[in-house]
Amino acid sequence: MFLRFRCVKLFSFLFVCLGLLLFHALLLSQHSYAGGPTKGESCRNKGAIGVSRVLEIDTSTGPRYGRVQFKDQLLPLKHKEVVITFDDGPLPSVTKSILRTLKRHCTKATFFAVGKMAKAYPQIIQKVYNEGHTVGAHTHSHPRDLRHHYFPYSRFQIERGFQDVQTATGRPIAPFFRFPGLHDYKEMNDYLSDRHIANFSVDIVPGDTSGYSPARIIRNTLSQLRRRGKGILLLHDIKPATAAALPRLLSALKARGYKIVHIVPRKPFKPIPIALINMLYEDFSHKDPKTIIGGLTYRQLYGGKSAKKAKRAFRQQSHKKRSRKYRGKRYSKRVYGRKRRY
Repeated sequence: MFLRFRCVKLFSFLFVCLGLLLFHALLLSQHSYAGGPTKGESCRNKGAIGVSRVLEIDTSTGPRYGRVQFKDQLLPLKHKEVVITFDDGPLPSVTKSILRTLKRHCTKATFFAVGKMAKAYPQIIQKVYNEGHTVGAHTHSHPRDLRHHYFPYSRFQIERGFQDVQTATGRPIAPFFRFPGLHDYKEMNDYLSDRHIANFSVDIVPGDTSGYSPARIIRNTLSQLRRRGKGILLLHDIKPATAAALPRLLSALKARGYKIVHIVPRKPFKPIPIALINMLYEDFSHKDPKTIIGGLTYRQLYGGKSAKKAKRAFRQQSHKKRSRKYRGKRYSKRVYGRKRRY
């Protein structure tokens, strides 16, 4: 009888422990991409702007947001709602200051990190992730304009960028992407849709990369928000002026009644094998178009155009850009050639 009572007591204790473990796992799964403070969280700073709501985005269709590139596809925001995003980082001297400001204001942002920067400073990008911010990708090495590169190279930049950021973070990141300089083209937009990656443009551009002062960055942001009423704000966590302007900018947004929305993905990013990513960068122009590379044919990797046609089109385009400079000027062929060389 005593033995039976002890067994029942032991099984009851194990059942309670199992229930607590399941409840804890459920809480972790719900807060994997959550931002704060939400309605259930408290903030010590009474003047903090906080987070009004968390917007979950389904990336299965490869959506595109932002009026600068995609005027007909806007993020579903209400009036006076703002999404804060940062590009080009992480950079310790600036990103740490930005994280302190965001924490003081109890708000969340989205960081589009460059792959090389994330590999160089993995502790910083891990800190960004651990503090509840959304982490996306911004290519591998941040080329100025992907439209001037071949399609395989652009695809390599995207995939390797996601791979580097996710490796440095050590956790699944969001399938959110932004083109460097907002320079996109149709083939790459279609590729992002096929990979179930959300393509983010911007609505508010304060110009913090133009060498503006913190005061001017704040003025530009508020004036554009007055005209548009809502949108995605583009900032850069590699600019000291941005870090200096952010505390006053958040206070100004709070005083004018704006609210911060934290965007999170419904599902994390799924990377492709690193061997296939390296193959995307190599030149297979000398091989047969039907050659299978990593389970994909040459045409699937490179698209419809052959390498020779792509190179010829690129040369013609660059020649037109060079000759446009001398259009309308009376140069002889000899002088024109010398001017073009030097």
